[in-house]
Amino acid sequence: MDRNHAAVPSTPPLFLRPGTMEIIACGITALAYLGTLGFGFVYDDTPQILKNPAIQDWRYVLQYFTSHVWAAIYPHSVGNYYRPLFLLWLRLNYALFGAEPAGWHAASVLCHVAATYLVFRLAQQLTRDRMIAFVAALLFGLHPAHIENVAWISGVTDPLMACLVLASLSAFLSFRESRKVLQLVLSVGWFALALLSKETAIVLPLLILALSLLRLQSRTQADGAPSVMATAIREVAPYALLALVYIGVRYRVLRGFAHSTISIPWSEVFRTWPSVLWFYAKHLLLPFGLSEFYSLDYVHHVTAGSVVLPLFFLLALTVGLYYWIHALPQKQVALFAVALMVLPLLPVLDLRSLTVGDIVHDRYLYLPSAGFALLVALSIAALGQRLPERQRIIVPAALTGVVALLFAALTLTEQTQWANDILLYTRGAESAPDNLTVRDNLANALLGANQPQRAIPLYLDVLKRNPNFWRSNYNLGFAYYKTGNFAAAGESLQRAIMIDNSDSDQYIYLALVELQLKKLPEAADNARQAIARNPQARGYYFILGLICESQGDTKAAITAFKTELTQHPDNAPATAELQKIEKEPASPHP
Repeated sequence: MDRNHAAVPSTPPLFLRPGTMEIIACGITALAYLGTLGFGFVYDDTPQILKNPAIQDWRYVLQYFTSHVWAAIYPHSVGNYYRPLFLLWLRLNYALFGAEPAGWHAASVLCHVAATYLVFRLAQQLTRDRMIAFVAALLFGLHPAHIENVAWISGVTDPLMACLVLASLSAFLSFRESRKVLQLVLSVGWFALALLSKETAIVLPLLILALSLLRLQSRTQADGAPSVMATAIREVAPYALLALVYIGVRYRVLRGFAHSTISIPWSEVFRTWPSVLWFYAKHLLLPFGLSEFYSLDYVHHVTAGSVVLPLFFLLALTVGLYYWIHALPQKQVALFAVALMVLPLLPVLDLRSLTVGDIVHDRYLYLPSAGFALLVALSIAALGQRLPERQRIIVPAALTGVVALLFAALTLTEQTQWANDILLYTRGAESAPDNLTVRDNLANALLGANQPQRAIPLYLDVLKRNPNFWRSNYNLGFAYYKTGNFAAAGESLQRAIMIDNSDSDQYIYLALVELQLKKLPEAADNARQAIARNPQARGYYFILGLICESQGDTKAAITAFKTELTQHPDNAPATAELQKIEKEPASPHP
């Protein structure tokens, strides 16, 4: 061999170089959601962002940690959601983007891209195989079940929480390899932040325990079971302790760990579980026909379709999964992938704390889909190892490409329903035709788009199905008010008040209706009823002032206008009306 010509190591192909696979998986994921940058604020975005004073000023930040997530909007209600980090995310986005939705959507896409990268990193640490990590990250990033989380701004809670959970798991694995305390501190710290993002993170100690047991069994076959379990318990102890601290803080802030919002017995909850779990299994495997709203409801009685068949399908799926996992080369990793699929779904089985008729959502599959993507990637790799040498690259690559293209096509087509409220609720009315709230929301969206001729028949259809449906009685009254049909507006608003007299807005609109109908004493009384229920509401004292002015009570009108401006100094109509009335001669009330 010529000593003057030392062997030069060959340069690996670009795809195999460090960083390339991560960039490709994250880049394709970002491209799949590029269209969402043109979407608007939809669904809960309006109250949670546009009408939420708590995220529009830095002085509220400390309150994020001492109240539930809806406290600024519903200050007198109890809540089940303690998510201060999510509120901080909203505050930062509002500071950067204000009321322009494009920036908010870009931030949501970036959060999902970050989660995709973390899936790659975790899968690589678990398998020591960059190709498996690439397939897992790509399929995770493109899975259509994530549309709700990425295309809907307020759905970022799950990606935010998942990023922190995945970062905690990754740091734990780094700690296991290096035994550096800093990595353990980072892992526990990420867990703390995850808990402050969304409640589902509470399952992380179970994931750490499963990961610890499975990794220990693969590394210390000679050790006895007690030694394995004792080591696993020591490793999970910091996470369990932090979880207990979180439970205590949550209990204190929310005045209870969780509050039931649905009055159904636990026996009914148990009967509903099979259909709920089968729903999530189907949407992981076959994510077609997605929507924000589904017709799945509580199971009141055991039937073949509601309990027996879902249980049978779940049992068959479990048996098939058991045998499939035992045929995979990396069984321990596959078992952890199953744990990652199943454990994050446990909190959402508390159906009593969810909204009535709204018990399943694709957004709850965000973190479980990371386990699903990892399991699929392991399966594709195992299939390639069993093929002849010439097919070991081509067949897995083709199979990955087919699944990725299918996921990408579904993601691109299904995400369009989130572009605006009309599209979202139109799809919802198709997928859950008996959901009266969805039909009412569609009518609201049409009314907001200045299409009362389409909205009013929808309200009437809801009330034909349920005359005591408060929302549609109130909203129909508002629609009639906007279209100038004041007599009909008054009748609808009065029916709404008879059904539920707690809402303040219905009183103020009834006052406006009666002002138009010249029923001034009744108008003044209803304005005061509204103020009694919500003294700080914007515009209430202004409307009372207009009524008093129409009654000829100038002194009371001036007092009302000044009170409005004390609470809301930027109310220009109140300022103008006060200046006008103060220039006129005083007219004492007779």
